[in-house]
Amino acid sequence: MKTSHHHPSRALSQDELEKRRLKAAGHFKSGKANIWVCKKLGVCHGTVTEWYGKWKEGGIDALLKGKYGRISKLSPEQEKKIQTNILKGAKGCGYDTDYWTLKRLTDYIKKETNISYKDRSVWHTLERFGFSCQKPGKRARERDEKAITTWIKTTWPAIKKGASKTRPRLAFSTSPE
Repeated sequence: MKTSHHHPSRALSQDELEKRRLKAAGHFKSGKANIWVCKKLGVCHGTVTEWYGKWKEGGIDALLKGKYGRISKLSPEQEKKIQTNILKGAKGCGYDTDYWTLKRLTDYIKKETNISYKDRSVWHTLERFGFSCQKPGKRARERDEKAITTWIKTTWPAIKKGASKTRPRLAFSTSPE
């Protein structure tokens, strides 16, 4: 029999984790022992002890979900400026092409703010800003949109019509993208 070795809390959302901490607070308030709470909630004793300390010091508010991770090195004003400039495009910020790469963004932030980041930290910052990775589609420079449209409207229907007589299956994308 195969068993799962991941920690049970990894499958829980931030809201579910918070609910579990608040349940623990209810048990603390009713005088239950930490060992009883850890067995009841399926949490290790060290975690319950940490929750208990926070609860004892700050009450239920101390167990509510908050911000996680390090505080940003960038000020809110710097973050706003970076976001605005990213939306202008790389060309608008002095680069030869209009594509942002992680390396280019890391260098740009350093140039604009004199703050150094590792690429992975820039990635997390971009996610926090609401940006996602977008890979441009590959298209030939010589691409002739008019010829493609003509092919789709005239040649492709003829191919489909001829194929339906002999019943072979064709798999073509008719989307110009």
